[in-house]
Formats: sequence, C-alpha cells, structure tokens
Amino acid sequence: MKNKQFTILALLFAFAAISDCVAQSGVYVGGHIRRERPATITKLKASGFQYVILFNVHVEPDGSLTTDGDTICRDGQYVFAKKHPYYVADIQSLKTPPTSIERIEICIGGWGNTSYGNIRQLFTAGAMGEGSALYENFKILKETIPEIDAVNNDDEHGYHVNSAVAFHLMMDELGYKTTLAPYTNKSYWTGLINGLNRVRTGIVERVLIQCYDGGAGNNPSDWHIANIPLHAGRLNYQNFTETQTVMQDWKTNKNVGGGFFWVYNDESWDLNKYATTVNRIFGAPRTTDAPAATFYEEAQYGGYAVSLPEGSFHTADMAAYGITNNDVSSLKVNPGYEVTIYDADNFGGRNYSFDSDADNMARTGNNIASSIRIVMKPVSVSAVDNNNAGIRIYPNPAWEYLQIETREKARFAICDLSGKTCISGHLQNGKNQVNIENLPKGLYLIYIRGTQCSYAQKLVIGF
Repeated sequence: MKNKQFTILALLFAFAAISDCVAQSGVYVGGHIRRERPATITKLKASGFQYVILFNVHVEPDGSLTTDGDTICRDGQYVFAKKHPYYVADIQSLKTPPTSIERIEICIGGWGNTSYGNIRQLFTAGAMGEGSALYENFKILKETIPEIDAVNNDDEHGYHVNSAVAFHLMMDELGYKTTLAPYTNKSYWTGLINGLNRVRTGIVERVLIQCYDGGAGNNPSDWHIANIPLHAGRLNYQNFTETQTVMQDWKTNKNVGGGFFWVYNDESWDLNKYATTVNRIFGAPRTTDAPAATFYEEAQYGGYAVSLPEGSFHTADMAAYGITNNDVSSLKVNPGYEVTIYDADNFGGRNYSFDSDADNMARTGNNIASSIRIVMKPVSVSAVDNNNAGIRIYPNPAWEYLQIETREKARFAICDLSGKTCISGHLQNGKNQVNIENLPKGLYLIYIRGTQCSYAQKLVIGF
C-alpha cells in the first residue's frame, strides 16, 4: 500500500456481557400461537420475553398427550404433525436468532384440567416409569422438539405429592426440568419440592406465583420455598402503569427475581412494551461493559436509559437489552462511533445516522427505532500515532500465535487486504495471546482501538 493512506474499516464487534442469572421475563402462550402463525412466532421472538410457557399439554388417562382436543403423542409416536405440520419448526425457531427467547416450557395443568388426577391414577397403577405409555410419549416429544427445556406444573386440583414427585423425577430423567405455578395450597407445593429434593436437588428451577384471578390476593413474600428463584405474575390486560409499580415493588421489597404474564392468546396487547419493561425492572438479560451509545425513552435524555456496545441489533436484540420498539427519542454517542437507526426490523426502511449526541430526535427518527447499528467511524492511518500508542505486536512474521501488549483494554481486528475481518476480539491491559493458526498464509492488517489509542499495522502470517 505504498505511501497510500488506508482507512481503518469499521469493526463490527458483537460481544455482549450476558448475565448468568436465570431468564427473568416470561409469558404463557395459548393456542393462538398455532392459529395465527407465523405472525405469532415473529412477534414472540421480537418481544423481549426470555421464556415462553406453552399452554398446555394435557395428560389423558391412557398416558396420551393432547392439547385443545388434538393428540400430540400417542403410543410413543408424535402425531401432531398430521394436523399441525408447522408446529415443530415454529417452536424450534423461537430460539433461532435473532430472538429474545432463551427457554421454552410446556405447561401441564390449569383450572379444570385433570392431568394430575390422571397422573395419580397412572402412578397408582404402576404405569408411569420407563416403558410406560406416559414415559414413551414424553420421550418422543422431547426427541421431536429438544428445544423444550422444562415442564411447568400448574396443578390446581390434584394436589397429590407422591405421584407428582414420581412424575417430575421421571421428567427429569427424560431431560425436562421443572417449574411450579402455584396460586394456593402452599403445603402441597412445599411437600413437592421437599420430596424431589430428598431424591435429587436442582429439579425445580423456579416458582411462578400467580398473583391474579384465584391468586389475586397472594403476597409473593409468602412463597419463598427452599431458596428456589421466585417469579410473580400479572394478567396481560392489567393496567400498564400499575404493572410497572407492582413489579418494581416485588423486586424492591419482596425478593422477586422476575415477572411473567398470563396469557398471550390474542393481539390485544403489546408484548414488546410489557416484556422490555419487565427486563428493565428485573435486570435485562443482556448488558454491556463497553458502551458505545446510550438510548433514551424521552427527549432531553429523559425516561429510561439503555446502553449498547458496538454491533448490530434487531428488534429482539434491542428488547433483550431493555429497549422498547419505536421508543427512542434522544441518544448519546461515545466519541469515535456512529449510530444508525432504522424504522424497520432487519435494518430496513428509513434510517438516520448520528456521530454525536442528539437531545431531541423530532426531525431525525423520533420513536421509530426498530433496529440499530453501531460502528466505529473510519480512521485514516495518518490520524493514528502508532509510535505513542503503547502497543507491541510480535512476532511479525507470525505463525501459530500472536502476542499483543497494550496499556489499556481495547478491541482488535485482523483483516485481509480486501477488508474482510478474519479474527476480532477484546484485549486486556497487559499481555494478550491470539491464536492465528487457522489463518491462511498472507499479508494482513491488524487494527486496535481503545479509549486512548488507535493503532494500525501490517501483519505477515505464515512466512
């Protein structure tokens, strides 16, 4: 590149610090998910909810599994596809990026549901364990849709501890974890948890206390059992402002770790609005320790504020960070970055770019952001003082590993001469080792940018 200035390409780092906590926002999903597909699948994926609970799977007296009168599994065979040919692919796609969904559960039970009475009869008859119709039907369901993580127990009638313990132990052996959805009869749920823990700990991953309908008078503080994470639920049509206040109180005063809603079964409410609010209250599933820009709900940097790192963000990604669709009215951009907002998901439609703060977006994309891209602004080599950057890169030529020393945390990218990024990542202050053994021999460019440095250098690999 003799004596020619070259441009440091914008590097798209998509690293985000994902919290280790259990998914914190969820929604029950009724048969509407099948009746109005594929729109319902698209809406769920972009909602911001981290877990969905499919309502419901009914256990018949012979161990068959049904829903809404249609058979799901019978005699160890998955037969639901005869009437619902898209169901498997639809449920699997809920976890396929871009999506906010991390976990899928199936609900067994509900008001008027006789599943746990039938489970008790099968238990009494010795028709529950390996080889039984019940076992084989849940086994083939798991094999057909391995994305199903857990069984949600919404027993509202049976309340028989021994058969429920045996059932959930069997489900654990088949690969299904357990969550519980009580609204009354705490002694039963305590007995179920204790019974399971005596055999095997860790089967019950969450308690979801119903604070609506029959459980409207429940105080979540009364439902902490065996130190199991507690979520509390509201109805989907309850007042939005009240829901915010109630859930904030649950978190602040009642040691509740997440919120859920009953039930997505029509198009009368805004899933994304409610889900992103729950995420902001209880802690968004995605956060960043390297913010590139901050987005605000209101003009003049008012309302909620959410920071994003460098990268590309679909509606679902925005929701996972806690940004509601079409809800950005001002933004702050860190030096060296450029933000582009789009009024459609998948980076389509009208778009507006910003390389500095905007305290009021009334004329430039107010309340339209449905997807966002954040990139480093190009920097020419003439603007980079490599001699004073405090960076050492060796050996050069390099073979299996490259050593990089920096005086601060930074980001790097190794690009080929066409500008394609081959390897990228983060650097810690001090010595770093980068594996380059899979790069073909040739000439590359390495770019490094930190708070105090911008660095570019030619790099020879494999000679």
